[in-house]
Amino acid sequence: MTPASARAPEGPPVPPSATRVTYLGHASLLIETNGAVLATDPVYGERIGGFFTRRASPSTFRPGDLRGVVGILISHAHHDHLDYPSLAALPRSAPIAVPWGVATPLRWRGHSDVRVLRRWQQTQIGTWTVTAVPSRHFGGRLPLVGTSGHQGYVLEGPACIYFAGDTGFDAPMFRAIADRFRIDLAILPIAGAVVPWFRRNHMNAAEALGAFQLLGAKQMLPMHFETFPASFEPAGEPRRQLVEGSARLGLTRSVTLLAPGASLWVP
Repeated sequence: MTPASARAPEGPPVPPSATRVTYLGHASLLIETNGAVLATDPVYGERIGGFFTRRASPSTFRPGDLRGVVGILISHAHHDHLDYPSLAALPRSAPIAVPWGVATPLRWRGHSDVRVLRRWQQTQIGTWTVTAVPSRHFGGRLPLVGTSGHQGYVLEGPACIYFAGDTGFDAPMFRAIADRFRIDLAILPIAGAVVPWFRRNHMNAAEALGAFQLLGAKQMLPMHFETFPASFEPAGEPRRQLVEGSARLGLTRSVTLLAPGASLWVP
């Protein structure tokens, strides 16, 4: 398991075209190339939705300090992935890719470039070609289940990065994504698959490692664990399973665990 500090890894100079991926916790990441940033599922507050579950530890990230945001990706409308106060800290003119059923409330809030994508549809954001890909989950702003869509995204540009959003394990789905893309980095959730309902819509660490292998990706970055205590399992269990599972499968060098605020580079 490759460790990471709270700073970008030290070592040889990073080529200007390399992509820096910073993990902010849960499904919130920053994907940066040449100063241009894509933000995924921004949830920057101390509580989900402002009053639900509190972060396991306070965030050191200050969205007001963020510069260079050229696009935003929203995987689905659940409160822990679509947080309106966090979006308010980002430029309302930035293109924002969303599944069906999510555009109207964002336009009401002043976002001027909302792009609705369905599965396998594409849009261009900065230097990235963004493709919406299937996920095994459910949409809707709770408790109104089924009133909007859900999806992941593949980014093609300086690198090829798969951001899964929330998803359960689905071998044919991952094979279909692998057939279309040669993925450098797969960002996969590893927690929440405990009770039967959650098992259908979330992956545990073992399933995430299986998805990583099916995708044929070069690197894996786990997400959706330890930030909010909402997965109905001991906080450290997904991490333990991931470390043990990656060692057993010989994938230790391919899987990087990041602390919130830490980064890795994708050549």
